[in-house]
Amino acid sequence: MDIPPISPESDTWQEELALAYAWAFNTRPFLRFSKQALRLRNVIRRVDGRWDELADPHADFFVRIDDHVVRIAGTLAASERTTVASAHVEAAWNLARRAVRDTSHLIGMDTDMVNEIVDGLDRKLHDGAEPEGELERVKSNMPNPYSYTRWKEPSGDNAVRKLKLWYQGRCQMCGTVLALPSPRDRYSEAAHIQAREDNGPDVIENLLCLCPNCHVLFDAGGRILTDDLTVIDTVSGDAGRRLHLHRWHFIDLQYVRHHRERWRSWQEPATESISS
Repeated sequence: MDIPPISPESDTWQEELALAYAWAFNTRPFLRFSKQALRLRNVIRRVDGRWDELADPHADFFVRIDDHVVRIAGTLAASERTTVASAHVEAAWNLARRAVRDTSHLIGMDTDMVNEIVDGLDRKLHDGAEPEGELERVKSNMPNPYSYTRWKEPSGDNAVRKLKLWYQGRCQMCGTVLALPSPRDRYSEAAHIQAREDNGPDVIENLLCLCPNCHVLFDAGGRILTDDLTVIDTVSGDAGRRLHLHRWHFIDLQYVRHHRERWRSWQEPATESISS
């Protein structure tokens, strides 16, 4: 399931933005810059020294403008769950530009010099612009097992821990909770949608929280998922419930389709009509 891009025309854009903030805070995604976005960010960074030319204490109002732009651009990219693109940087700079000009008027600084810096930066940002390529979808955690988080845990292990915390051991397919004596209260398993043997990464978008029975059935092709994440029994062809999803668990459909294609040759005719 993908979160749709936020549209100001939508009646629910505030809720969508709040969901994006919550997702970003709870998953701590690793955001990357596209080539064009990185070029724009570097242009903004190189202009940072020009703010020091303003008379004291006015220069202090514009410390590290590039950092503010990066934070805003990162938030916009996280809301759309993509790589930081040039459009995100441009939108972030538009907000920063307005803040700079409003501040200069409010405190009565040399607006001519401020406008010179801002206008010059605008020209540099538009020089050498190139079309963006296809944007990479952002991941909740780094798939490299040798990458470590600030807690010094392998990122794949951290993804599993986060997934089980969200679902509290409840199977996403059948809803079963295997209660155990203390100190291990519940048992569940992290299942890869695209199998590890098929180079499936250890990222939350490729993981499910399942009970052992559903895990075996899913890994062996006894159950597959449709694009709307309905669970299909490939032996009987029956469609069960939709996969239960925590509000911060976004599943990448490329992994769902890979799993479905892998087992397509084993499916009964009743399930061959499932959309790919």
